[in-house]
Amino acid sequence: MTRAAPIPRIPSGTVTLLFTDVEGSTRLWEAEPEAMARALRRHDEILRVAIGQAGGFVFKTVGDAFCAAFATPQAALAAVLAAERTLGAEPWPTGRPIRVRMSLHTGVCEERDNDYFGPVVNRAARLEAVAHGGQVLVSGATAELLSEALPEGAALRDLGSHRLKDLGRPEQVFQLEADGLASAFPPLGTLDNPELPNNLPGVPSAFVGRDREVAEVRSLLGSARLVTLTGAGGCGKTRLALQAAAELLDGTGDGVWFVELAPLAEAEQIPGAVAAVLGLADQGRQQPLSASLTEALRDQDTLILLDNCEHVIDGAAKFCGQLVRDCPRLRILATSREPLGLDGEHVYRVPSLSLPTGEAESVDDIAVTDAVRLFVDRARTQDSGFALDESSARLVASVCRRLDGIPLALELAAGRLSSMSIQQVSERLDQRFRLLTGGSRNAMPRQQTLQAAVDWSFGLLSPAERKVLLRLSVFAGGFELEAAEVICAAGDVDAFDAADLLGSLVSKSLVVADRTPESVRYRMLETIRQYAAQELLRSGGEAEVLAARDRHAGYFLRLAQEAAPALAGRGQGIWLRRLDLEWENLRAAATHLAAEGRTEDVLRLGVWLLGLALSRGHTDVLAWLQEAVDLADARPSLLLTDALISIGLLNSTLMRLDPDARAMSEQYGERALAMARELGERRREARALLVLGGGAYYRHDLDQVRRLGEEGVAIAREIGDVHLRGQLQATLSIGGSDEEKRRVRLDSLECFRRSGDELLAANEMHMLYGLDMMAGRLADARAYLTEAIAAAERLGANVFLYFMTTDYLILLLIEGRHAEAVPLVRSCLLTARRMGLRLDVSQLLFGAACCTAWQGDHPRAARLHGAAFREMSAAIETGNISWAGPEQQLRDREQATLRELMGDEAYDAGFRSGAGLPRSQAVELALRRGPAG
Repeated sequence: MTRAAPIPRIPSGTVTLLFTDVEGSTRLWEAEPEAMARALRRHDEILRVAIGQAGGFVFKTVGDAFCAAFATPQAALAAVLAAERTLGAEPWPTGRPIRVRMSLHTGVCEERDNDYFGPVVNRAARLEAVAHGGQVLVSGATAELLSEALPEGAALRDLGSHRLKDLGRPEQVFQLEADGLASAFPPLGTLDNPELPNNLPGVPSAFVGRDREVAEVRSLLGSARLVTLTGAGGCGKTRLALQAAAELLDGTGDGVWFVELAPLAEAEQIPGAVAAVLGLADQGRQQPLSASLTEALRDQDTLILLDNCEHVIDGAAKFCGQLVRDCPRLRILATSREPLGLDGEHVYRVPSLSLPTGEAESVDDIAVTDAVRLFVDRARTQDSGFALDESSARLVASVCRRLDGIPLALELAAGRLSSMSIQQVSERLDQRFRLLTGGSRNAMPRQQTLQAAVDWSFGLLSPAERKVLLRLSVFAGGFELEAAEVICAAGDVDAFDAADLLGSLVSKSLVVADRTPESVRYRMLETIRQYAAQELLRSGGEAEVLAARDRHAGYFLRLAQEAAPALAGRGQGIWLRRLDLEWENLRAAATHLAAEGRTEDVLRLGVWLLGLALSRGHTDVLAWLQEAVDLADARPSLLLTDALISIGLLNSTLMRLDPDARAMSEQYGERALAMARELGERRREARALLVLGGGAYYRHDLDQVRRLGEEGVAIAREIGDVHLRGQLQATLSIGGSDEEKRRVRLDSLECFRRSGDELLAANEMHMLYGLDMMAGRLADARAYLTEAIAAAERLGANVFLYFMTTDYLILLLIEGRHAEAVPLVRSCLLTARRMGLRLDVSQLLFGAACCTAWQGDHPRAARLHGAAFREMSAAIETGNISWAGPEQQLRDREQATLRELMGDEAYDAGFRSGAGLPRSQAVELALRRGPAG
């Protein structure tokens, strides 16, 4: 019996990387596609055998390129020698031999999911890119480790110090020489190659991430002759432009030339600056310098990088327009806060670095984003021991998000780690313009502090543009054009002016326009917003700030009032999605209204947003209302009655695990009922009865629930309110027979469908699912639940969707579909954690126990069963019905199986341990990957 070869494991720690690539493969594919296909199959076989026999690990292939890792440089060298010798002796079916260039580089790599990241990987790739087919290049780090252990007949020839195309520190490069390997090659394709003329500056820090952006800029320059990179100050336009230019060096026979325009005071100085770089300084010529430049560049294949055009934008546009028109082989890559505005110009808006989402939970999820990679790289220059781990990852992610992924801001924040902890940096970001100083002394003054970077952009604005920018600072999140017109129109700026000036601020990269096929929504980076808010207070004083915030609050009050009727009827989905976009603005409006003592307006806003709060779980609305009610005039009024009812409904729905909140719900309901009766408001009286019915349900007083429901339904019928009748009559099913419950639920479903409330219709389908489950009608139950989930997803109803999805999880487990349940239970647990663990998690913990047992982690499964039992006991106390029918059968079956596998003593010990866990620790246990330990 033969044993299978062991599967190689990816090396960790200090590794030697091998990068390979086939020279001229694109041309071969175009000329000989069939022969090339056969050749590449043989090429892949040769490399895999050589790497595998040397103990290497292939962690990535991209087309015909291989990336492999080795635990030692000696093993990597053995693979290289074997591969190159076999490749060189192979009778290739193509018209010319397959020639493979290779590089070896050694260092400590970041390893995640069988892949490597970080500067060492980038350096290895850059080294391979400057080699020629059949040539093996070795970095100085690898050469030093190999110097005393080279195999017989092999040698490393020192090719000297070279600047690679990452523009970083020079690399001491060696060429591997050995029997069977070619030794004569043209000069390396580095920045020092005299055949690749350029003046690209060295950059002391590594270029991190931005692979997609570099590729996009390179592609644009392949088809366009004028490309302008635009973006806010500090977003990395210059560094991206330099990297793209460096990688295009091979394709420009007459060179790549970098011209810095920031030091220029006048646009007329631009031709002189370009001429000086090209060695064409005016030497008493009779013709203008611009004409001399045109003449010199007319037939040259040249790329000119004009950096920082914004302060001489008109002159730069005129200069570039003339050169592009008169020099057909010239390409220009410009950087500017705003486009040059020329025909044929391709504008590339440089985005912020990619950021970890708010849902990113693991170190690996956080570490893979470009913003975090840049921060960590720069942090390690200040503190060599800085590590992204469980204790620091979320703080780093938060810092990166709060700084909008702006490279300059991230580098300045990382620089503070020389004297602060990451926690201290995070705590001080609200004062970012004071905190983020002390950039490199080699940088331009405006790049040494965050304040100076934004000052530079602000100083280039017209007075009218400044006014609009400062007024926009009152927005939180994003905003629509109509809102900007209302808030910014004051004094000498009217609504039409505001729209025009907003467009100008977008072009100058101080406002971001997020475009969809349906609309455009605007936003400011938080750094720009904070700057503008400070300037608004400084230049206009508190009166100007107050006036802008009043206009802002007034606009969003009117928006909430317009939305309120639709939140419980037709158009519900449209308005819920629109208010989702404005949630941060609505919250900012409530904060301002409360601070100004406008209690009635706070009550109005909270009442109008009740449907949004119930759907999305916004407990902030509950807090606004409670605080405002305490401050409001206690005399009966329609507004106060509505506020009391809203508080009762929010408490009973969103805070049902809190006994104090449930008790408060009834207190508010009783006050609302008394007021409604005093005012003679029958509809409000019925809604107050709905609140009180919920309170009685949680106290297990089912007779009272039914009595209140009958009274409320009678009022709803009297006033002809179908929607309210649907809400109230569900209480009539309490304590009734199964058939009565089903009849009432079906009638309520019809009420909601008639009134257009898709959300409560979905909720009734969810209730019908529960009834069918209890009766064992699994097919009917699945149909109702599937339709309910689809509606809740369409409406974005997080709270409703949470409960529906947890039930769907149990249904999957009952049907034995564990593979589908595993990712779903994790997703639901993360949702529960984001919502503050305010909702019942007993089913999720039980689902996690089932999935964990299915995956073979029996000790953790036992603990999770105990935690689920504890949460179920708490849920029963809130009035939720205990599990029964198929759910209880599943629970009994799962626990019996675990007992059999573990033994009674081990299972009981695990169960008791889990039952003692607080809710938050139980959820973390369920989310943990790997053995329980």
